[in-house]
Amino acid sequence: MMVTVKGVTLAVGCLVFFSGFVIVSAYLSGWWPGSDEGEGEGGGSRTSVSETIDDFIIREVNHDNIRNNLRHLTLKPHVAGTPAELETAKWVEETWRAQGMDEVHQVAYQVLLSYPEKDTPNLVRILNDSGAAVWTSPGRQKPLYAPEEASPDVLPDFNAYSAPGSVAGDVVYAHFGREEDFKALENLGVEVKGRIVMARYGEVFRGNIAATAEGRGAVGVLLYPDPQQFSPLGEEEVYPSTVYLPGSGVPVGTVFTHDGDPLTLLYPAVDSAYRMSESKANLPRIPIQPISYDDARHILRHMGGELVPSGWQGGLNVTYRLGPGLAETGWKVTMEVLTHNVPTTIYDVVSVIRGSEEPDRYVILGNHRDAWYLGGLDPSSSTAALLELSRVLNVLRNETGWQPRRSVVLCSWGAEEYGLVGSMEWSEQFHKQLMARTTAYLNVDMAIDGNYTLRAQSTPLLYHLLFEAAAKIPNPDPEEIAAGRPTVYDTWTLRRPDTDHPGRPSVAILGSGSDYKAFQHNLGVPSLDVRYTHGPGLYTQPLYHTLYETFAAADELYDRGFNFQAAVTQMWAVMAVNLADAQLLPFSLVEYGDFVTVAFDQLVEHYGDLISSRNITLDYFCAAVTEFSQAARNFTNNIININSTNPLAVRRVNDQMMMVERAMIDPHGLPGRPDYNHVVMVPSISNIYASTAFAGLTDALDGITDLDPEQQEERWDQFSQHLAAVTYYVTTAGKVLSDDLW
Repeated sequence: MMVTVKGVTLAVGCLVFFSGFVIVSAYLSGWWPGSDEGEGEGGGSRTSVSETIDDFIIREVNHDNIRNNLRHLTLKPHVAGTPAELETAKWVEETWRAQGMDEVHQVAYQVLLSYPEKDTPNLVRILNDSGAAVWTSPGRQKPLYAPEEASPDVLPDFNAYSAPGSVAGDVVYAHFGREEDFKALENLGVEVKGRIVMARYGEVFRGNIAATAEGRGAVGVLLYPDPQQFSPLGEEEVYPSTVYLPGSGVPVGTVFTHDGDPLTLLYPAVDSAYRMSESKANLPRIPIQPISYDDARHILRHMGGELVPSGWQGGLNVTYRLGPGLAETGWKVTMEVLTHNVPTTIYDVVSVIRGSEEPDRYVILGNHRDAWYLGGLDPSSSTAALLELSRVLNVLRNETGWQPRRSVVLCSWGAEEYGLVGSMEWSEQFHKQLMARTTAYLNVDMAIDGNYTLRAQSTPLLYHLLFEAAAKIPNPDPEEIAAGRPTVYDTWTLRRPDTDHPGRPSVAILGSGSDYKAFQHNLGVPSLDVRYTHGPGLYTQPLYHTLYETFAAADELYDRGFNFQAAVTQMWAVMAVNLADAQLLPFSLVEYGDFVTVAFDQLVEHYGDLISSRNITLDYFCAAVTEFSQAARNFTNNIININSTNPLAVRRVNDQMMMVERAMIDPHGLPGRPDYNHVVMVPSISNIYASTAFAGLTDALDGITDLDPEQQEERWDQFSQHLAAVTYYVTTAGKVLSDDLW
């Protein structure tokens, strides 16, 4: 199809005939097939198909629009389930209707959320031997700069889904609260049972810290951001002068270790749903409370016990001790937590640009809308970008007559911060349609948490879609342009290089913790997440989930001029249009085969001797990996023979490519984890933020030799069963690329 933009003819489609050969634009990798690298998946010249559409998108993205969107979204707090969050849902809905989207839907779900008492904050105290408080936490963060920080709608500090309660006891310092940290305490003879654990953010998901502490018998958990990670320049070089966290900052967040509504797990929270009782839900049973590093300092300076191990000392100017308990005889720490669970209504907003040729095939873009406080970075920088992206696509359509081949679906999720609730409920409600019809899901949780370089997480199927789009986007960093790196891709490659593939950037595996989870890990829909991010050495953006994540922080500290947020908007739109318009889906099959091969080799390297000691063979698994990798290469090489004028032939090939990720889905879930179904990429059970290849296997083997004989046998049985399942699903993924039944 040809359309005209201001006198310029644009080519819309995927196949271009050149010198008697069919050249597949953005096919599998976005690069010319038949090149030396990856048998059609790297190197060589790129096609110019849709390039002028990409240029239109890049020119049309307006920095001021993104800035204005963000200013509107950050005027007041909008925690999920509150009237303010409903206002944002209505505003997004009205905006999409005004822009001319073909369909706009507001979708409500009745779910269980969690809140503190607005006028009675959760408090932590140090009591002396007479029971008098010698120190009490403020329970709220101090307004420092932006006027909206003093909004009466700002909630006290809390961890969502903490159990309410008042506890008193000795404190144990548990470093980052990882499983290995608790094992170290055990080896040092420090008992956690019956005590309050204090751990710092930085290495694993806060919910995993709390769950591990609870499992070891702790009666409460205190979580704090140590300045070693959150204000490394010193406590004077902090917000609002820099992006680093001031001493009064408290990162809040959920401590629920599952996703979706806690009472309707695996099923949508619709009117007809069965809801289990809270007592049966897998919710925390002990009080959990976040505190600032100013608060932590008060406790740590009174701590008794032995000095912490080497490497456990943090950035506070006190001597870190393990405990248990305080140095002063009879002194205790108390926690008074009033956080409680509340049934409430949340809202997703979904809009559609209908496809002209394959309206039943969806390219889905998503971002969540709720924020713990003002959400200047997480998530509103991305919501602002999504609304500008939708405006640009409608302008493209109105001015040129462009219509995507496939439908483009834009989703504004509710209650993501509580555990991906909005996206999980929607994906559960429309599970069958989405699994059968969705080509890809493109997530942007936040557009920026820094301005150093692009960061991407993705299934291997979308690697070269990412690379090709990044190579088209002008570099938002003028210093990088002056240094001879004119595109986002150039700086990304320099600052986050892939050490295994010189000359290209690193792409991380998809973990969890954002709305791609349902699509990638449950439905088998190829997914990715991108943002501009900080340099090396930081846990995350230091203002993350605090009161100080304001519009002023985004505007004055992270992205003056909104150049980086505009670059993410451009890239997001370019990827969406390329997926929606390509006749053949731009999936990197050879990359997937290589990824699975490397992951298998790493499994053998780390655990091969242990597995062999049990006379368990990996031969069948190895054969499945080899067959899948070869099937991906054969499919890639043979696709140039497709009859592109036959819509059924094109549909067949696209369906086969869509089935690859689905083939990795085990409907029964991973061992002990029915809410995770992808056998190749899944978060480790010890940290849902980070993904591990074949985690169902590695989790079974991790620490197995430390268990008693009976527990070891149970683990080996679990490993053997899951090994058979993984082998089967990898084999199936190779078979779906063939036209044969067997």
